[in-house]
Amino acid sequence: MALIQMRTPGGSYSDVDEAVVADYEAQGWVRTTDLPEFQGTNVVKYNPDKTVTMADGSTEEAYKAVNYYTPNENAQITTGGSNDSGTTGSSIDYGFGTGLSIARGIYGFMPEAVINEFAKAWSKTGNADLAIAATRQTKPWKDSFGYLLRDDGSLVMSELDAVATIATYKSTLSEIGITDFKDFENQFKQLITNEVSGLEFQQRIDTVYSGVVEQIPEVETLFRDRYGIALDQPTIFGALINPDIQDKVLAGEIKTLQLQAQAEARGFSTTFSRFDELRKLGLTQEKAATLYESAQDIMQSARGVGRTLDITTLEEAAIGDIESRKEVEAAAREAISESAFITGSRKKGDRITGLTTR
Repeated sequence: MALIQMRTPGGSYSDVDEAVVADYEAQGWVRTTDLPEFQGTNVVKYNPDKTVTMADGSTEEAYKAVNYYTPNENAQITTGGSNDSGTTGSSIDYGFGTGLSIARGIYGFMPEAVINEFAKAWSKTGNADLAIAATRQTKPWKDSFGYLLRDDGSLVMSELDAVATIATYKSTLSEIGITDFKDFENQFKQLITNEVSGLEFQQRIDTVYSGVVEQIPEVETLFRDRYGIALDQPTIFGALINPDIQDKVLAGEIKTLQLQAQAEARGFSTTFSRFDELRKLGLTQEKAATLYESAQDIMQSARGVGRTLDITTLEEAAIGDIESRKEVEAAAREAISESAFITGSRKKGDRITGLTTR
Protein backbone atom coordinates (compact mmCIF):
# COMPACT_ATOMS: atom_id res chain seq x y z
CA MET A 1 0.00 0.00 0.00
CA ALA A 2 1.56 3.26 -1.15
CA LEU A 3 0.88 6.37 0.93
CA ILE A 4 0.61 9.81 -0.64
CA GLN A 5 0.87 12.95 1.48
CA MET A 6 -1.95 15.45 0.94
CA ARG A 7 -2.85 18.81 2.41
CA THR A 8 -6.36 19.05 3.83
CA PRO A 9 -8.66 22.03 3.19
CA GLY A 10 -7.85 23.10 6.75
CA GLY A 11 -4.10 23.35 6.01
CA SER A 12 -2.81 20.25 7.83
CA TYR A 13 -1.04 17.34 6.15
CA SER A 14 -2.02 13.68 6.15
CA ASP A 15 -0.84 10.47 4.49
CA VAL A 16 -3.51 8.86 2.31
CA ASP A 17 -3.72 5.46 0.65
CA GLU A 18 -2.93 5.97 -3.02
CA ALA A 19 -6.10 4.03 -3.94
CA VAL A 20 -8.38 6.68 -2.44
CA VAL A 21 -6.48 9.83 -3.36
CA ALA A 22 -9.08 10.72 -6.00
CA ASP A 23 -11.84 10.53 -3.39
CA TYR A 24 -9.99 12.98 -1.15
CA GLU A 25 -9.22 15.27 -4.08
CA ALA A 26 -12.95 15.47 -4.70
CA GLN A 27 -13.28 16.82 -1.14
CA GLY A 28 -10.71 19.56 -1.72
CA TRP A 29 -7.54 17.80 -0.53
CA VAL A 30 -4.38 18.45 -2.59
CA ARG A 31 -1.31 16.27 -3.06
CA THR A 32 1.75 17.91 -1.53
CA THR A 33 3.52 17.52 -4.87
CA ASP A 34 0.69 19.45 -6.56
CA LEU A 35 0.73 22.43 -4.21
CA PRO A 36 1.58 25.65 -6.10
CA GLU A 37 4.61 26.35 -3.92
CA PHE A 38 6.11 22.90 -4.52
CA GLN A 39 5.29 22.26 -8.17
CA GLY A 40 8.43 21.38 -10.11
CA THR A 41 10.62 21.21 -7.00
CA ASN A 42 10.81 17.43 -6.35
CA VAL A 43 9.23 17.97 -2.92
CA VAL A 44 7.20 14.91 -1.91
CA LYS A 45 6.48 15.58 1.76
CA TYR A 46 6.10 18.47 4.19
CA ASN A 47 7.43 17.65 7.68
CA PRO A 48 6.28 18.90 11.12
CA ASP A 49 9.70 20.50 11.75
CA LYS A 50 9.11 22.84 8.78
CA THR A 51 11.42 20.94 6.49
CA VAL A 52 10.49 19.08 3.34
CA THR A 53 11.53 15.70 2.02
CA MET A 54 12.65 15.54 -1.58
CA ALA A 55 12.12 12.71 -4.06
CA ASP A 56 15.70 11.50 -3.47
CA GLY A 57 15.11 11.28 0.30
CA SER A 58 17.05 14.39 1.23
CA THR A 59 15.56 17.15 3.36
CA GLU A 60 15.60 20.91 3.07
CA GLU A 61 14.19 23.85 4.96
CA ALA A 62 10.70 24.31 3.59
CA TYR A 63 11.02 27.94 2.62
CA LYS A 64 14.18 27.23 0.61
CA ALA A 65 12.44 24.50 -1.36
CA VAL A 66 9.50 26.52 -2.64
CA ASN A 67 9.61 27.48 -6.27
CA TYR A 68 9.63 31.24 -5.59
CA TYR A 69 12.61 31.21 -3.27
CA THR A 70 15.18 33.93 -3.90
CA PRO A 71 18.57 33.45 -2.21
CA ASN A 72 19.33 36.03 0.44
CA GLU A 73 22.44 37.30 -1.39
CA ASN A 74 20.15 39.79 -3.14
CA ALA A 75 19.57 41.72 0.08
CA GLN A 76 20.14 45.40 -0.53
CA ILE A 77 21.26 48.07 1.90
CA THR A 78 19.43 51.36 1.55
CA THR A 79 20.71 54.54 3.14
CA GLY A 80 18.30 57.01 4.61
CA GLY A 81 18.67 60.73 5.26
CA SER A 82 19.81 62.30 8.48
CA ASN A 83 17.61 61.65 11.48
CA ASP A 84 16.85 64.01 14.34
CA SER A 85 20.19 63.32 15.99
CA GLY A 86 22.04 64.31 12.86
CA THR A 87 23.29 60.79 12.05
CA THR A 88 22.67 58.90 8.85
CA GLY A 89 20.59 55.72 9.10
CA SER A 90 20.58 52.66 6.89
CA SER A 91 18.33 49.63 6.52
CA ILE A 92 18.53 46.32 4.71
CA ASP A 93 15.93 45.26 2.18
CA TYR A 94 15.95 41.47 2.39
CA GLY A 95 13.60 41.14 -0.55
CA PHE A 96 9.84 40.81 -0.70
CA GLY A 97 10.14 37.77 -2.96
CA THR A 98 12.21 35.89 -0.42
CA GLY A 99 9.82 36.88 2.35
CA LEU A 100 6.96 35.62 0.23
CA SER A 101 8.65 32.28 -0.33
CA ILE A 102 9.33 31.91 3.39
CA ALA A 103 5.74 32.79 4.21
CA ARG A 104 4.43 30.20 1.77
CA GLY A 105 6.77 27.57 3.18
CA ILE A 106 5.94 28.18 6.84
CA TYR A 107 2.46 29.70 6.72
CA GLY A 108 1.06 28.38 3.47
CA PHE A 109 -2.26 27.64 5.18
CA MET A 110 -2.85 31.35 5.83
CA PRO A 111 -4.88 33.61 3.52
CA GLU A 112 -2.95 35.37 0.77
CA ALA A 113 -3.40 38.81 2.37
CA VAL A 114 -1.71 37.59 5.58
CA ILE A 115 1.12 35.95 3.63
CA ASN A 116 1.75 39.27 1.89
CA GLU A 117 1.93 41.07 5.23
CA PHE A 118 4.47 38.53 6.48
CA ALA A 119 6.56 38.98 3.32
CA LYS A 120 6.60 42.75 3.78
CA ALA A 121 7.61 42.41 7.43
CA TRP A 122 10.32 39.84 6.68
CA SER A 123 11.82 41.98 3.95
CA LYS A 124 12.59 44.60 6.62
CA THR A 125 14.15 42.30 9.24
CA GLY A 126 15.16 39.02 7.64
CA ASN A 127 13.85 37.34 10.80
CA ALA A 128 10.82 35.03 10.64
CA ASP A 129 9.96 35.42 14.34
CA LEU A 130 9.96 39.20 14.14
CA ALA A 131 8.03 39.06 10.88
CA ILE A 132 5.20 36.97 12.27
CA ALA A 133 5.05 39.18 15.38
CA ALA A 134 4.65 42.22 13.13
CA THR A 135 2.14 40.40 10.93
CA ARG A 136 -0.06 39.76 13.96
CA GLN A 137 -0.49 43.49 14.35
CA THR A 138 -1.94 43.96 10.86
CA LYS A 139 -5.57 44.19 9.85
CA PRO A 140 -5.47 41.21 7.45
CA TRP A 141 -4.16 38.98 10.25
CA LYS A 142 -6.73 40.27 12.75
CA ASP A 143 -9.52 39.78 10.22
CA SER A 144 -8.51 36.13 9.83
CA PHE A 145 -7.07 35.20 13.23
CA GLY A 146 -8.03 37.97 15.65
CA TYR A 147 -10.15 35.51 17.61
CA LEU A 148 -6.90 33.90 18.80
CA LEU A 149 -5.86 36.98 20.80
CA ARG A 150 -6.42 37.01 24.53
CA ASP A 151 -6.97 40.28 26.36
CA ASP A 152 -3.34 40.26 27.51
CA GLY A 153 -2.09 39.99 23.93
CA SER A 154 -1.05 36.34 24.10
CA LEU A 155 -2.46 33.73 21.71
CA VAL A 156 -4.94 31.04 22.69
CA MET A 157 -3.03 28.79 20.29
CA SER A 158 -0.98 29.15 17.13
CA GLU A 159 -2.63 29.82 13.81
CA LEU A 160 -1.75 26.34 12.58
CA ASP A 161 -3.16 24.71 15.71
CA ALA A 162 -6.35 26.73 15.29
CA VAL A 163 -6.73 25.68 11.67
CA ALA A 164 -6.06 22.05 12.61
CA THR A 165 -8.56 22.17 15.50
CA ILE A 166 -11.24 23.65 13.27
CA ALA A 167 -10.52 20.82 10.83
CA THR A 168 -11.33 18.34 13.62
CA TYR A 169 -14.58 20.21 14.33
CA LYS A 170 -15.52 19.84 10.69
CA SER A 171 -14.56 16.17 10.71
CA THR A 172 -16.82 15.61 13.72
CA LEU A 173 -19.74 17.34 12.02
CA SER A 174 -19.12 15.34 8.85
CA GLU A 175 -19.63 12.15 10.83
CA ILE A 176 -23.23 13.17 11.53
CA GLY A 177 -23.94 14.27 7.98
CA ILE A 178 -23.15 18.01 8.17
CA THR A 179 -20.85 18.90 5.28
CA ASP A 180 -21.73 22.55 4.68
CA PHE A 181 -19.78 24.53 7.28
CA LYS A 182 -20.41 28.12 6.24
CA ASP A 183 -22.99 28.63 8.99
CA PHE A 184 -20.55 27.35 11.61
CA GLU A 185 -17.48 29.51 10.98
CA ASN A 186 -18.25 32.03 13.73
CA GLN A 187 -19.13 29.21 16.10
CA PHE A 188 -15.80 27.50 15.35
CA LYS A 189 -13.93 30.70 16.18
CA GLN A 190 -15.85 31.11 19.43
CA LEU A 191 -15.02 27.52 20.38
CA ILE A 192 -11.34 28.21 19.75
CA THR A 193 -11.54 31.40 21.82
CA ASN A 194 -13.04 29.35 24.65
CA GLU A 195 -10.23 26.81 24.21
CA VAL A 196 -12.55 23.94 23.33
CA SER A 197 -10.43 21.09 22.05
CA GLY A 198 -11.39 18.81 19.22
CA LEU A 199 -12.03 16.04 21.75
CA GLU A 200 -14.30 18.21 23.88
CA PHE A 201 -16.24 19.24 20.78
CA GLN A 202 -16.63 15.56 19.89
CA GLN A 203 -17.98 14.91 23.39
CA ARG A 204 -20.50 17.74 23.02
CA ILE A 205 -21.70 16.29 19.75
CA ASP A 206 -21.92 12.86 21.38
CA THR A 207 -24.12 14.39 24.09
CA VAL A 208 -26.48 15.75 21.46
CA TYR A 209 -26.42 12.50 19.54
CA SER A 210 -27.20 10.27 22.52
CA GLY A 211 -29.79 12.70 23.84
CA VAL A 212 -31.72 13.09 20.62
CA VAL A 213 -31.09 10.14 18.34
CA GLU A 214 -30.59 7.31 20.78
CA GLN A 215 -33.57 8.27 22.93
CA ILE A 216 -37.17 7.61 22.00
CA PRO A 217 -37.96 8.33 18.31
CA GLU A 218 -40.50 11.04 19.10
CA VAL A 219 -37.70 13.42 20.10
CA GLU A 220 -36.73 14.15 16.52
CA THR A 221 -40.31 15.05 15.61
CA LEU A 222 -40.69 17.20 18.69
CA PHE A 223 -37.48 19.04 17.96
CA ARG A 224 -38.78 19.90 14.52
CA ASP A 225 -41.97 21.20 16.15
CA ARG A 226 -40.00 23.17 18.74
CA TYR A 227 -38.00 25.09 16.16
CA GLY A 228 -40.53 25.04 13.38
CA ILE A 229 -38.32 23.17 10.92
CA ALA A 230 -39.15 19.93 9.19
CA LEU A 231 -35.82 19.12 7.61
CA ASP A 232 -33.35 16.26 7.50
CA GLN A 233 -31.47 14.94 10.50
CA PRO A 234 -28.19 16.81 9.81
CA THR A 235 -30.12 20.09 9.76
CA ILE A 236 -31.61 19.28 13.15
CA PHE A 237 -28.14 18.58 14.54
CA GLY A 238 -26.98 21.84 13.04
CA ALA A 239 -29.76 23.68 14.84
CA LEU A 240 -28.66 22.18 18.14
CA ILE A 241 -25.09 23.39 17.67
CA ASN A 242 -25.98 27.05 17.91
CA PRO A 243 -23.61 29.81 19.05
CA ASP A 244 -26.28 31.19 21.39
CA ILE A 245 -26.80 27.90 23.21
CA GLN A 246 -24.31 27.24 25.99
CA ASP A 247 -23.69 23.77 27.37
CA LYS A 248 -26.14 24.12 30.26
CA VAL A 249 -28.98 25.37 28.07
CA LEU A 250 -28.20 22.77 25.43
CA ALA A 251 -28.47 19.96 27.96
CA GLY A 252 -31.67 21.53 29.26
CA GLU A 253 -33.22 21.67 25.81
CA ILE A 254 -32.49 17.99 25.28
CA LYS A 255 -33.90 17.01 28.67
CA THR A 256 -37.03 19.04 28.04
CA LEU A 257 -37.57 17.32 24.72
CA GLN A 258 -37.14 13.95 26.38
CA LEU A 259 -39.88 14.80 28.90
CA GLN A 260 -42.14 15.95 26.10
CA ALA A 261 -41.43 12.76 24.21
CA GLN A 262 -42.44 10.66 27.21
CA ALA A 263 -45.80 12.42 27.30
CA GLU A 264 -46.30 12.41 23.54
CA ALA A 265 -45.71 8.68 23.34
CA ARG A 266 -48.55 8.11 25.81
CA GLY A 267 -51.12 10.41 24.27
CA PHE A 268 -50.45 13.62 26.21
CA SER A 269 -49.41 16.81 24.49
CA THR A 270 -48.74 20.38 25.58
CA THR A 271 -46.33 23.20 24.80
CA PHE A 272 -42.55 23.05 24.95
CA SER A 273 -42.53 25.87 27.49
CA ARG A 274 -44.71 23.80 29.83
CA PHE A 275 -42.29 20.87 29.72
CA ASP A 276 -39.36 23.24 30.12
CA GLU A 277 -41.05 24.62 33.24
CA LEU A 278 -41.59 21.11 34.61
CA ARG A 279 -37.98 20.19 33.93
CA LYS A 280 -36.72 23.23 35.83
CA LEU A 281 -39.02 22.34 38.74
CA GLY A 282 -37.49 18.87 39.00
CA LEU A 283 -39.39 16.54 36.68
CA THR A 284 -36.81 14.04 35.47
CA GLN A 285 -37.14 11.72 32.51
CA GLU A 286 -37.62 8.77 34.86
CA LYS A 287 -40.38 10.53 36.81
CA ALA A 288 -41.99 11.59 33.54
CA ALA A 289 -42.05 7.99 32.28
CA THR A 290 -43.79 6.83 35.47
CA LEU A 291 -46.19 9.78 35.50
CA TYR A 292 -47.44 9.54 31.93
CA GLU A 293 -47.50 5.73 31.97
CA SER A 294 -49.97 5.71 34.87
CA ALA A 295 -51.81 8.99 34.23
CA GLN A 296 -54.74 7.57 32.25
CA ASP A 297 -55.48 4.91 34.90
CA ILE A 298 -55.29 7.45 37.74
CA MET A 299 -57.63 9.91 36.00
CA GLN A 300 -60.11 7.16 35.12
CA SER A 301 -60.06 5.87 38.69
CA ALA A 302 -60.73 9.41 40.00
CA ARG A 303 -63.69 9.81 37.65
CA GLY A 304 -65.12 6.60 39.11
CA VAL A 305 -65.50 8.29 42.50
CA GLY A 306 -66.81 11.57 41.12
CA ARG A 307 -63.50 13.42 41.14
CA THR A 308 -61.81 15.18 38.24
CA LEU A 309 -58.06 15.00 37.94
CA ASP A 310 -56.35 16.45 34.89
CA ILE A 311 -52.81 15.92 33.65
CA THR A 312 -51.71 19.29 35.01
CA THR A 313 -52.66 18.26 38.56
CA LEU A 314 -50.76 15.01 38.20
CA GLU A 315 -47.71 16.86 36.85
CA GLU A 316 -47.80 19.33 39.72
CA ALA A 317 -48.09 16.46 42.19
CA ALA A 318 -45.10 14.72 40.58
CA ILE A 319 -42.88 17.76 41.13
CA GLY A 320 -43.95 18.13 44.77
CA ASP A 321 -46.85 20.61 44.85
CA ILE A 322 -48.53 19.90 48.21
CA GLU A 323 -52.11 20.80 47.26
CA SER A 324 -51.95 18.74 44.08
CA ARG A 325 -50.55 15.79 46.00
CA LYS A 326 -53.36 16.03 48.54
CA GLU A 327 -55.91 16.05 45.72
CA VAL A 328 -54.39 13.00 44.05
CA GLU A 329 -54.04 11.12 47.35
CA ALA A 330 -57.64 11.88 48.32
CA ALA A 331 -58.90 10.53 45.00
CA ALA A 332 -56.76 7.43 45.43
CA ARG A 333 -58.07 6.79 48.96
CA GLU A 334 -61.68 7.15 47.82
CA ALA A 335 -61.08 4.83 44.88
CA ILE A 336 -59.51 2.23 47.17
CA SER A 337 -62.32 2.63 49.73
CA GLU A 338 -65.05 2.24 47.10
CA SER A 339 -63.32 -0.72 45.58
CA ALA A 340 -63.17 -2.42 48.99
CA PHE A 341 -66.80 -1.55 49.72
CA ILE A 342 -68.05 -2.88 46.39
CA THR A 343 -66.00 -6.04 46.82
CA GLY A 344 -67.43 -6.55 50.32
CA SER A 345 -70.96 -5.86 49.13
CA ARG A 346 -70.58 -8.31 46.32
CA LYS A 347 -69.59 -10.98 48.78
CA LYS A 348 -72.85 -10.43 50.67
CA GLY A 349 -74.67 -10.76 47.38
CA ASP A 350 -77.58 -8.30 47.76
CA ARG A 351 -78.94 -4.86 48.68
CA ILE A 352 -76.37 -2.56 47.17
CA THR A 353 -77.94 0.87 47.07
CA GLY A 354 -76.59 3.89 45.18
CA LEU A 355 -73.56 2.12 43.82
CA THR A 356 -72.76 0.85 40.39
CA THR A 357 -71.21 -2.57 40.34
CA ARG A 358 -68.79 -3.48 37.55
